[in-house]
Amino acid sequence: MSLFNATSNFNRNDAPALRLLRKSESSDDDEKRLKRREKNRVAAQRSRKRQTQRADELHEVYECLEQENSLLRKEVQLLIEEQQRLTDALKAHEPLCRLELWYDLNIKVNRHSVT
Repeated sequence: MSLFNATSNFNRNDAPALRLLRKSESSDDDEKRLKRREKNRVAAQRSRKRQTQRADELHEVYECLEQENSLLRKEVQLLIEEQQRLTDALKAHEPLCRLELWYDLNIKVNRHSVT
Protein backbone atom coordinates (compact mmCIF):
# COMPACT_ATOMS: atom_id res chain seq x y z
CA MET A 1 0.00 0.00 0.00
CA SER A 2 1.52 3.32 -1.06
CA LEU A 3 1.79 6.27 1.24
CA PHE A 4 -0.49 8.35 -1.03
CA ASN A 5 -3.31 5.80 -0.89
CA ALA A 6 -2.88 5.34 2.82
CA THR A 7 -2.98 9.10 3.48
CA SER A 8 -5.89 9.89 1.17
CA ASN A 9 -8.30 8.35 3.67
CA PHE A 10 -7.05 10.60 6.51
CA ASN A 11 -8.19 14.09 7.44
CA ARG A 12 -6.29 16.81 9.36
CA ASN A 13 -7.30 15.38 12.72
CA ASP A 14 -5.46 12.18 11.86
CA ALA A 15 -2.05 13.91 11.42
CA PRO A 16 -0.38 12.09 14.35
CA ALA A 17 -1.46 8.75 12.91
CA LEU A 18 -0.18 9.84 9.51
CA ARG A 19 3.23 10.69 11.01
CA LEU A 20 3.29 7.31 12.71
CA LEU A 21 2.43 5.60 9.41
CA ARG A 22 5.19 7.52 7.60
CA LYS A 23 7.63 6.59 10.33
CA SER A 24 6.59 2.95 10.03
CA GLU A 25 7.03 2.93 6.25
CA SER A 26 10.33 4.77 6.63
CA SER A 27 11.58 2.17 9.10
CA ASP A 28 10.39 -0.59 6.72
CA ASP A 29 12.40 1.06 3.93
CA ASP A 30 15.40 1.36 6.25
CA GLU A 31 15.07 -2.29 7.20
CA LYS A 32 14.85 -3.35 3.56
CA ARG A 33 17.83 -1.17 2.70
CA LEU A 34 19.85 -2.67 5.56
CA LYS A 35 18.94 -6.20 4.51
CA ARG A 36 19.89 -5.40 0.92
CA ARG A 37 23.21 -3.87 2.04
CA GLU A 38 23.99 -6.90 4.22
CA LYS A 39 23.14 -9.27 1.39
CA ASN A 40 25.35 -7.25 -0.96
CA ARG A 41 28.18 -7.21 1.60
CA VAL A 42 28.04 -11.01 1.92
CA ALA A 43 27.94 -11.43 -1.86
CA ALA A 44 30.94 -9.10 -2.24
CA GLN A 45 32.87 -11.11 0.38
CA ARG A 46 32.12 -14.35 -1.50
CA SER A 47 33.20 -12.75 -4.76
CA ARG A 48 36.48 -11.51 -3.27
CA LYS A 49 37.12 -14.94 -1.75
CA ARG A 50 36.53 -16.67 -5.11
CA GLN A 51 38.79 -14.15 -6.82
CA THR A 52 41.54 -14.78 -4.26
CA GLN A 53 41.18 -18.55 -4.65
CA ARG A 54 41.38 -18.23 -8.43
CA ALA A 55 44.50 -16.07 -8.13
CA ASP A 56 46.08 -18.66 -5.80
CA GLU A 57 45.25 -21.46 -8.25
CA LEU A 58 46.73 -19.50 -11.15
CA HIS A 59 49.88 -18.84 -9.13
CA GLU A 60 50.26 -22.57 -8.43
CA VAL A 61 49.80 -23.35 -12.13
CA TYR A 62 52.37 -20.66 -12.96
CA GLU A 63 54.91 -22.17 -10.56
CA CYS A 64 54.36 -25.68 -12.00
CA LEU A 65 54.78 -24.39 -15.54
CA GLU A 66 57.94 -22.50 -14.57
CA GLN A 67 59.38 -25.66 -13.03
CA GLU A 68 58.44 -27.73 -16.09
CA ASN A 69 59.93 -25.08 -18.37
CA SER A 70 63.18 -25.15 -16.40
CA LEU A 71 63.38 -28.94 -16.65
CA LEU A 72 62.71 -28.82 -20.40
CA ARG A 73 65.41 -26.20 -20.91
CA LYS A 74 67.90 -28.42 -19.06
CA GLU A 75 66.85 -31.38 -21.21
CA VAL A 76 67.31 -29.33 -24.39
CA GLN A 77 70.77 -28.29 -23.21
CA LEU A 78 71.72 -31.93 -22.53
CA LEU A 79 70.44 -32.96 -25.97
CA ILE A 80 72.45 -30.17 -27.63
CA GLU A 81 75.57 -31.37 -25.79
CA GLU A 82 74.88 -34.98 -26.83
CA GLN A 83 74.37 -33.90 -30.43
CA GLN A 84 77.71 -32.08 -30.34
CA ARG A 85 79.50 -35.15 -28.90
CA LEU A 86 77.96 -37.40 -31.57
CA THR A 87 78.83 -34.93 -34.33
CA ASP A 88 82.43 -34.76 -33.09
CA ALA A 89 82.63 -38.57 -32.92
CA LEU A 90 81.24 -38.85 -36.44
CA LYS A 91 83.74 -36.30 -37.76
CA ALA A 92 86.59 -38.17 -36.08
CA HIS A 93 85.44 -41.43 -37.62
CA GLU A 94 84.57 -40.02 -41.04
CA PRO A 95 87.98 -40.53 -42.69
CA LEU A 96 87.87 -44.25 -41.85
CA CYS A 97 84.31 -44.64 -43.08
CA ARG A 98 85.11 -43.06 -46.45
CA LEU A 99 87.85 -45.57 -47.09
CA GLU A 100 85.63 -48.49 -46.17
CA LEU A 101 82.78 -47.08 -48.21
CA TRP A 102 85.04 -46.63 -51.24
CA TYR A 103 86.40 -50.15 -50.81
CA ASP A 104 82.87 -51.62 -50.49
CA LEU A 105 81.65 -49.70 -53.52
CA ASN A 106 84.71 -50.72 -55.57
CA ILE A 107 84.15 -54.40 -54.82
CA LYS A 108 80.46 -54.15 -55.78
CA VAL A 109 81.29 -52.33 -58.99
CA ASN A 110 83.94 -54.90 -59.92
CA ARG A 111 81.58 -57.77 -59.20
CA HIS A 112 78.95 -56.35 -61.48
CA SER A 113 81.36 -55.57 -64.29
CA VAL A 114 82.98 -59.04 -64.18
CA THR A 115 79.75 -60.93 -64.63
